[in-house]
Amino acid sequence: MVAQQPLRPADPNTRLTDALCTSLRRRQIIGSRNVALATAALVTAVVRTAKFTTIDELLVLLKAIGRRLVEANPKELAAGNIIRRILRLIREEYRAAAAAHRSAPPSIPGTPYLGPETPGLHAPSSHYLSNDLTFSSLPNAAHSATLPRQPSLSNFVAMRHSRAQLERSGSLLDLSASTSSLFTSPGAPAAFTAPPTRNGSIDGGGGGGGGAGSVTPTGQGVLSRADSDEFMKQSGKLKPVLIQAIEEVVGELETTHEDVAKGAREHIHSSEVILTLGHSKTVEAFLKQAYRDRKFTVIIAESAPSFLGHSMASSLSASNIPVLLVPDSSLFALMPRVTKVILGAHAVLANGGLFALAGALSVCLAARAHSKPVVVTTGQFKFAPAWNLYHEYGAVDFRAPGEVAGHDGPGGGGGLDGVEVVNPYYDYIRPDLVNLFVTNEGDHPPSYVYRLIKEAYDDEDVEL
Repeated sequence: MVAQQPLRPADPNTRLTDALCTSLRRRQIIGSRNVALATAALVTAVVRTAKFTTIDELLVLLKAIGRRLVEANPKELAAGNIIRRILRLIREEYRAAAAAHRSAPPSIPGTPYLGPETPGLHAPSSHYLSNDLTFSSLPNAAHSATLPRQPSLSNFVAMRHSRAQLERSGSLLDLSASTSSLFTSPGAPAAFTAPPTRNGSIDGGGGGGGGAGSVTPTGQGVLSRADSDEFMKQSGKLKPVLIQAIEEVVGELETTHEDVAKGAREHIHSSEVILTLGHSKTVEAFLKQAYRDRKFTVIIAESAPSFLGHSMASSLSASNIPVLLVPDSSLFALMPRVTKVILGAHAVLANGGLFALAGALSVCLAARAHSKPVVVTTGQFKFAPAWNLYHEYGAVDFRAPGEVAGHDGPGGGGGLDGVEVVNPYYDYIRPDLVNLFVTNEGDHPPSYVYRLIKEAYDDEDVEL
């Protein structure tokens, strides 16, 4: 395990990190998408200028930056999500480069090239599919020597059945193990694991008994320690590939609104009455895209005391969409005339719950009372690997109480004395109040969110 090295004060990356932490702490950067873009830009600058001899040193550095960003503002979960996503991409690119190095001809003269193994299948030494099993240890070996085994459908079915047993028992290769397990210990010959694909294993971090560390070298795919050391020294040459992977994340963030809005016409039908709250850029793009093919009416709650509904109504009206701006107190009375509720999200938790603008909880409760569907449009970068975050005080964000109580009267506070005024910025929406999440990667029910998070992040990065 690589020791965690703190950021040095004289390092320019430290100054960049301090500047972003200060902006997050002072709420100078607001919104999940803005925070995610700022985090990705910081990581790109760090990867460009960082000096590292192994890939583990870079991962430790990025994790340290991620912890500082999360501590600066625990409410902005997008910063930690982007760090986790980039860490996973870096490991994937490193494994791909390791697999290419393994499949290349040996650099040491006189070393035979044995070619790659069958990817993904590593049978135990006692299994008949194992290369370590000698012929004499098989049952009825003498009889089998005189009668060669012919390929048949039954043999093929038996092999498929054996592979299924290996998968259930955990003997199948875990593709998401730590990158340090790509090589064996310095005192033993280094063996590379099978090359994974970009969308390979989705079961995360490698606690199974059949991980890469438990693979026994069988003579094929084994590299000498010199080849392993040579590849480790070339980790710094992977910078262009790593930067390109980070740029793909940035491009995905920049087109999130457009990607979510592509399927808008499948969720909104003509003559519907849509209710929304506040001003979400994702919901705005979703409604504008749907209005190109469908004609409907939008009811917008003004969302006091921020009154973000006013800017949302102005934006939709500029696109000739019929809009009705109503006070928050009229939501329950208008709900019978509404056909669908569409909301944006600040962050989505692994249990299917989400943080949304204050007032969204009352909208969802009214929608459930009148059996109206609730659809949440959000980018997948907002999915955070946290379950009970709404119980933590650090995740609760509050605004100034003067927006609610006012500043009139002696001493301010509307003349009230001894009263504690709470003005939350976000509401927590339980997963049972949401029917569907529309993301840039497709439509998913709340019960499937945990699986999407499992595919997006590695288990070792859940805690930065």
